[in-house]
Amino acid sequence: MEENFAPKPADEVKNTEPKAKKSFKIPFGLSKKLFALVCILLAIIIALGSAFSVSMVKLYRSRRHGAVYDMDSELTLAEKGDMVPIWNPDFGYGAIPALEGVPVATYKEENFLTDSKGLKYYYENGEIASYTGIDVSSFNGYIDFDAVKDYGIDFVIVRLGGRGYGEEGVVFEDDYALRNLTEARKAGLMVGAYFFSQAISAEEATEEANFCLDLLDGFYLDYPLVFDWETIDSAENPRTENITAETLTECAKAFCDTVNRAGYIPCLYTDSKKAYMKFDLSKLNGVDIWYAFYNDEPDMYYNYMMWQYSCTGYVDGIEGDVDLNICFKNYK
Repeated sequence: MEENFAPKPADEVKNTEPKAKKSFKIPFGLSKKLFALVCILLAIIIALGSAFSVSMVKLYRSRRHGAVYDMDSELTLAEKGDMVPIWNPDFGYGAIPALEGVPVATYKEENFLTDSKGLKYYYENGEIASYTGIDVSSFNGYIDFDAVKDYGIDFVIVRLGGRGYGEEGVVFEDDYALRNLTEARKAGLMVGAYFFSQAISAEEATEEANFCLDLLDGFYLDYPLVFDWETIDSAENPRTENITAETLTECAKAFCDTVNRAGYIPCLYTDSKKAYMKFDLSKLNGVDIWYAFYNDEPDMYYNYMMWQYSCTGYVDGIEGDVDLNICFKNYK
């Protein structure tokens, strides 16, 4: 069929002429140059405001919460006539005189809380007043510290080295010491360190402290540098077997004084038995205690700033068991 191409009536023909564009009117009677300058300034202000908001969010998220103690907090001290309750498997319950002037623990059992992951927290006035941590060595192997932090860990105490159990007592470096220090810091964890001591004299303890200082080489520690002296029951003829309380206290003092002079925070790792019977804490004034006791609730008379409550904990990023700790002091 043939199409009809007859022209349409004039009233049906659309006006195809371009419409005149509406011109943009600059407000407030500003000139074009001044208006452009105002727009640029507004853009800069908006950009700066956005950057500031992002920075504040990051600061809020990384903000450290409170703790039971700060660096300058006052401590409750034992007074003359105070008694330390003890328990001995041979004699049962008893008491010994407290060391006058030594800080005593004032933590309340009802303030402790353990979450579903087995991590402990301490609360005051309904808010967290503690930090959650682990301590690690070469025995823990390769550690993914990013996973550790994501699991809810705040700090890590790294073994720098130790001294052998035998007669020679050779000082050695932990194979993972430097990696653990740097990778933990890189992951955003607060970092401390310890040395596994078998010192039997103040001279050997000073040697151990200087070994740590040389290894750290100025590396900043958020947490203390710890003197960890332990007896090894499974070792054959251990060099520390007959050390006296007086000598052991001299060893602890020599180590702690040396690291303190170098600008690090000294700390003593101990269980309650050694705290009561082996260390004269009155001669270790100003030295914080890291308390080892594997139980649901702590049980030591003298004050401690950290408590190692498990040696069979689990944390993402670590294969096998790991020591779990809670810290009651804000070292920052």
